[in-house]
Amino acid sequence: MRFLNPAQWKKWAPKLVGLFLFDLVWFSAVAGRGEWLWATAILVAAQVLVALRSGPFSWRVYGLFVLLGMALEASVVGLGILRFDGGFLPWWLIMLWLGFVAMLMNTLADLAGRPVWAALLGVASGPLTYAIGIRLGAAELLEKEWLLWVIYAALWAVYMVIFALVMPRFTRSEA
Repeated sequence: MRFLNPAQWKKWAPKLVGLFLFDLVWFSAVAGRGEWLWATAILVAAQVLVALRSGPFSWRVYGLFVLLGMALEASVVGLGILRFDGGFLPWWLIMLWLGFVAMLMNTLADLAGRPVWAALLGVASGPLTYAIGIRLGAAELLEKEWLLWVIYAALWAVYMVIFALVMPRFTRSEA
């Protein structure tokens, strides 16, 4: 009995590789921050390469979602909820977003056109990564933790819904 047939393997292998790579990107960026920036850059380049080779990829969508991610971070820092180690938007955080969006466009591309599922994933996973990052010293919490969870859950839900609604248009027009 086989786990995946060749057609399924061809579809799912890049997604699994992308997910694994992003785990490495996240750890390198968040735990290593500035000291591991070179490793994070190599991992992000690999993440982008996997996304480029695994299916439709749009540099416009990639750039749009990196900028939206930076706006998400800037809004939380601007509201005084947290402060990142290394400055307002440190290089390690920018690298993290470059890797995340590449993973999003590959591993989570099946969320395109599924805004409810995308929102649920954003609510469930978005705030958790920040709570862990704070405990690893990547950021300092300036307000009550429940507020961090509420704000990031809302922002990540919106971010992921935008992805789910925008991604199908770009993959159809640029594929």
